[in-house]
Amino acid sequence: MATKVNSTLGTLSRRSFIGATALGAAAVMAGGLEAVSPEKALASEGDGDETYVYTSCPMCNQSVFCGLKGTVQDGKLVRVEGNEQHSKPKPCLKGLTSLQYLYDPNRLLYPLKRTNPAKGIGEDPQWERIGWDEALETIAAEFNKAKETYGAPSVTFHSGDPKEHLPLFQRVAALFGTPNVSWGGAQCAFALAMSGILCYGATVTTMPSPETKVHLQWGSNIAWSLYPQPTAYKGMLDAKKAGCKYIVIDTRMTPTAVQLADLYLQPRPGSDGALALAMANVIIEEDLYDHEFVENWTEGFDEYKEYVAEFTPEKAEEITWVPADQIREAARMWAEAGQGTMWVSPHSTTHHSNGVQSTRAITLLLALMGYWDREGCRKLTPGVTGTADAEFRLTDLSGPLLDQRAGVDRWPVWSAMSTYYQNNGLLEYINDGIIHAGVFLGTNLMNFPQTQLVQEAVSTLDFAVAVDMHLNPWTHDYMDMVLPAAVCWERVAPFQSQPNGIIGSQAAMQPAGEAREDWQFLLDLGCALGFEEECFHGDLKAAMQAYLDAGGSGATVDDIQNALPGVYELPMAGEWSPKQYEKNGFSTPSGKAEFKSGLLEQLGFEGLPVYEEPHISPVSTPELLEQYPLILTTGNRVPWYVHSKYRHTPWLNQFMPEPIVNMSHEDAEARGLEEGDTVRIYNQFGEVRFKVAITNMMHPGNVEILHGWEQANSCLLIDRVFDPISGFPTFKDALCEIEKA
Repeated sequence: MATKVNSTLGTLSRRSFIGATALGAAAVMAGGLEAVSPEKALASEGDGDETYVYTSCPMCNQSVFCGLKGTVQDGKLVRVEGNEQHSKPKPCLKGLTSLQYLYDPNRLLYPLKRTNPAKGIGEDPQWERIGWDEALETIAAEFNKAKETYGAPSVTFHSGDPKEHLPLFQRVAALFGTPNVSWGGAQCAFALAMSGILCYGATVTTMPSPETKVHLQWGSNIAWSLYPQPTAYKGMLDAKKAGCKYIVIDTRMTPTAVQLADLYLQPRPGSDGALALAMANVIIEEDLYDHEFVENWTEGFDEYKEYVAEFTPEKAEEITWVPADQIREAARMWAEAGQGTMWVSPHSTTHHSNGVQSTRAITLLLALMGYWDREGCRKLTPGVTGTADAEFRLTDLSGPLLDQRAGVDRWPVWSAMSTYYQNNGLLEYINDGIIHAGVFLGTNLMNFPQTQLVQEAVSTLDFAVAVDMHLNPWTHDYMDMVLPAAVCWERVAPFQSQPNGIIGSQAAMQPAGEAREDWQFLLDLGCALGFEEECFHGDLKAAMQAYLDAGGSGATVDDIQNALPGVYELPMAGEWSPKQYEKNGFSTPSGKAEFKSGLLEQLGFEGLPVYEEPHISPVSTPELLEQYPLILTTGNRVPWYVHSKYRHTPWLNQFMPEPIVNMSHEDAEARGLEEGDTVRIYNQFGEVRFKVAITNMMHPGNVEILHGWEQANSCLLIDRVFDPISGFPTFKDALCEIEKA
């Protein structure tokens, strides 16, 4: 049903794109994936006058990131490069690929409704093109029917990727009366944030500054990662040149470890908490901790000290695979530096059955040394004024409405710390009759463990509508309707915060076909549901202005647009001063940094950062190990893909056209496997097929597969067990065996 959009792309070829991005060792050494975009490689051969537009790149999924400059010629976008006036001026190769993404001939361009009423697995939806008026009328009728029959909370507003629509998403949901709003953070970054907030009342991870003496990089391959941003790696290289020492802890020998590590530790997957507790053991036993900070500004230290005494380096070596001498060396390097920062992956330590507690054990290494709100440490710097938007989002859903969220009893800590509902229970919510209808914006059902069960459940909903840029059978075959979304070069909402203000976006052209940008769709949906006044009668500019007014910036939409390509500057909320906790305390129940969490205890959990084995591991399930002797991790990142996105984009697909399994030379040799062999990867839940990639990155006994391949869905091998604190899936708790197909 998609219509091809012709474009003038000049002479840009596969080879010139590779050259333009300078991908490879040279680019990584120069600063990670920061791409070079020479005009010759990206220019069009058209003869028309050139005009320029500016936007912020959402290609990495964590809302919008890098600044983009687009050249428009003859009504078409013909060149993409960085915006030098943006705080992140040099996009990676994914940002440059937004040009091809815009003109993808397989984009979804028109609203579709299914004509086959059967929605089970294997059923052809038999899509039929419809108009937007029919689509909106049908959605409103179905949602209001569910509201009248089961109550407004029976309708879910389910969000995946992207995230920049969330303020308006929450507004429309709140107007409708449902608290069951979700976001991608339910599987991505929020468990890490929870760990920091439970310990300090604030998030903890930060990049090193020029004053930092030691940086602890735990489980995050910033040289490749999309989070916090691929080009952040250059700042880490700069800090190393300024004298910062790096402790890199990762289950894989990554490019970040090779290039940055002064000391590299390679633990067994899922054993991170034990390793952190053993480092704390050394620091306390050798009396290296900051007595002044610990005695005056922490809670529960005595019990914590008694607990970590159990985790000697020798015991930790048995658990983690890391030699005891390396644990001691890492602890001393961390403690003796005097100024330290850490960056912890939001995924590798949290996607376990004990993810939050293990991550808390890591983050509490900051408290032991008092590396908090000081030069060279985690600084709580004030932001700009006028960017709050709670009033616009209508998120103050007090009392009974928030209590009506699905999963409140199942995941009480998540529910106490977030206004969203924990969407990893979607399968159970549907099967238990809690959710009956929903809108699924940018949702991929392959995100959920045991995907086939979730697909079956979604197919039973009374009504489900998806919004996306492509028609994806693994998700959309189970929907009643699919609507086309605009890409970043076709939309103007929302704004992006900058260190010194707000920056806007301009559209290069009208959306292709009948695609609509997310904010416009949500305004139209709100109006169709009967909230015309509150949804500004569908006027996008009026909604954007109301968003600004709610923040109190005093800016107008025109002010921000006229400031492009630069930032509309706003005053800072204040000046940073060190050790603000001496004046304000910590935002925790005790007002101090908490070795023993008061909130966790209030909600019935262990307050100390206790270590538990993953629910599936060589230690906890030795009987499974006999059948499946390899530890399997899923969901790690590569530079050219984000989750399931861009796998069919030619400029990116060329780097990894097929799903691969990374494994060590030893494990491959033991199974008679060679590079490129097709293999079965199987366990007690199912099997998938991948191509072998033999690499020095992997520790023998540990293999990894990437997620997001529709022909090789990693989630088919993952159990539906979740961290009881965060509700996060256990994407890195699995065992498997591999054999040649």
